Amino acid sequence: MKRIFSPESIVVIGVSERPDNLARNIIGNLRTFRYQGDLYAVGLREGEVYGIPIVDSLGMVPDDLDLAVILTPADTVPALMDTCGRKGIQRLVIESAGFSEFSDEGRRLEEQLLEIARKWNIRFVGPNCISVINLETGVCLPFGPISPEILRKGPASVVAQSGGVSLTYLGLLSKTGVGVNKVVSIGNKTDLDETDYLTYLLDDEKTEIVCLYLESISDGRRLMDLARSSSKPIVIHKANRGKASHGVAFSHTAALADDDRIVDAAFRQAGILRAQGFQDMAAIAQGLSLPPVQGNELLIISRSGGHAVSAADTAERHGFQLPPLPDSFIAAVRTLFSADVIAPTNPLDLGVIYDFQLYAQIVEQSLQALSPNAVLLINTYSQHEADNARQLARRVGEIVREMGYPIAVCNYTDVDDIQSTQNEIGYPVFDDIHSALRGLASSRDWNVSVRNRRAITPSYSRIKIPEDKSDERILTADKALDFCESYGIPVAQWEIAHNPEEAVKSAERIGFPVAAKILSSEMIHKTDYGGIGLKLANAIEVKLKAQEMLNRMAESSREAQPLAIMIQEMVHEGVEVILGGKWDPHFGPVVMFGLGGIHVEIYDDVTFRVAPLTDFDARSMIEDVKGARIFEGYRGTAPINRESLIQALLSLSQLMVENPNIVEMDINPLIVTNEGAVAVDARGKIVYS
Repeated sequence: MKRIFSPESIVVIGVSERPDNLARNIIGNLRTFRYQGDLYAVGLREGEVYGIPIVDSLGMVPDDLDLAVILTPADTVPALMDTCGRKGIQRLVIESAGFSEFSDEGRRLEEQLLEIARKWNIRFVGPNCISVINLETGVCLPFGPISPEILRKGPASVVAQSGGVSLTYLGLLSKTGVGVNKVVSIGNKTDLDETDYLTYLLDDEKTEIVCLYLESISDGRRLMDLARSSSKPIVIHKANRGKASHGVAFSHTAALADDDRIVDAAFRQAGILRAQGFQDMAAIAQGLSLPPVQGNELLIISRSGGHAVSAADTAERHGFQLPPLPDSFIAAVRTLFSADVIAPTNPLDLGVIYDFQLYAQIVEQSLQALSPNAVLLINTYSQHEADNARQLARRVGEIVREMGYPIAVCNYTDVDDIQSTQNEIGYPVFDDIHSALRGLASSRDWNVSVRNRRAITPSYSRIKIPEDKSDERILTADKALDFCESYGIPVAQWEIAHNPEEAVKSAERIGFPVAAKILSSEMIHKTDYGGIGLKLANAIEVKLKAQEMLNRMAESSREAQPLAIMIQEMVHEGVEVILGGKWDPHFGPVVMFGLGGIHVEIYDDVTFRVAPLTDFDARSMIEDVKGARIFEGYRGTAPINRESLIQALLSLSQLMVENPNIVEMDINPLIVTNEGAVAVDARGKIVYS
């Protein structure tokens, strides 16, 4: 990666003297950003651009150059890559389009690139990308002109699947006072993908924040592993938020587990901050550029009462607490004025004070007396107050550096001076209350996730593949419950019966009352077929229900195996929950939890985590569902045995990790009481490897 981001020699291929030639812009950008390495240009005809001679053959440039940048028609790229390999050039940036994003022929060209790259041990960026920028070294390789005047060097580095988006974030992060260090547009990511760049940037001493824009995720488990081990915050703007699969799902879990829910769960587990859009990404990065927010206590200081009220509402939505101001603080602040002009509340409304220097003194007093986790300072000012406002911002910047507290300055003004103020104080200035509080909340959430990391965290990259492959595609309730029991999940006692007489004998052995259930790989949703009988109290009820079910199955089923029903003990009433497992194409085994029963898809009160789960993951899943209060007991019922539910989640996690050919699994319902958890029904799906 060093030869990609900090090459000491570069050859640009596809250059001509024509004004409309895009590759010449790459040479121009390198000159504009004062790249100091050796620079060469190759084109169809000899010439010169920006003082660099153009040669008409790649063979005429020196061997073993650090980096080649190719911008030629797609069908010429494989041969050029092969020539680079023969000349010892092992790092390439392929900006050309016309590959898999364009046609089947382009896909075949892309496959050729991989074959040639393996032959010569080449690693490459793209194809179909805008390329690489490193403001530390002057490397600026986009094929469109870039102006250094609009850019700000700073702690954030950007990895983007879209070239246009990479430039948008380059400008936006510069404009909002964060600043950018490195940018890479990864295009089709045929060779190097987002995890390769992330690995490099997490070790890069100049990068403090990594911002990614992704439309697809190449290796979700490796992404999670990198994030879990990172000492730097990772922010991802994930677009293309559709479903991972289409069509009718076999299980509730698959029906409810669209791609975006799993992405959300994975990011949360790994401590990745998810941006909802461009402005949101910028706000998060602004907050992370301030000193870290270590907790929920926030002090709001505002010149406008209306802005103070709005900020208090927004702060509550972001989970902040506004602690009351102690008398000692109010007394200290009032010594700064000749009159009793402010109310002792948080938010602190300073609207009747016109001395901006006093604002800075109040900020200092608040930090010394209260030690809040963060301060939001909202200033509204007009043109004739602009100089005083900038002086206030400068002083606040000094306080941030001296005391190490996160202070978000939010200006509402008709003066276009935010960028100049940012340049003076060295910190971002917000232009919106929501953005300021989103930034502070993101800093808090990142630091909380770091503190919550366990000494031993699971690895998401290694999955055990069992050698024994089952030919069966559907796990009916008996086989699914057997699987669950083998992993330590308690299961209600059951037996299989093939006729009414066997059903009665099974019920007598189990003990009345019992439940009777259709056992079929076709009739999955038993209630749709009248396939469940509950609280059957005697032999006559069991016999009649068994005969009814067998008749229904004989009329409706096309299965070759003998007709069968399950006779099962009735479990004491408790809270019905659903546990599910699903194999996701990007993240592997995923576990679902929610309130169960027949209405699970209607209520949609479920949450997901990527397996393997930790104890912390399981506990947070239980707290995440909207109906979590039901677990605490209601109307005289006892609280559930939470530990048994946690253990069931951990057991299902282990089951899914160790059996990757089980692609779907539902335990619904798992009945949880104050005594424990018991699975009473389950089903699963197995696919061939």
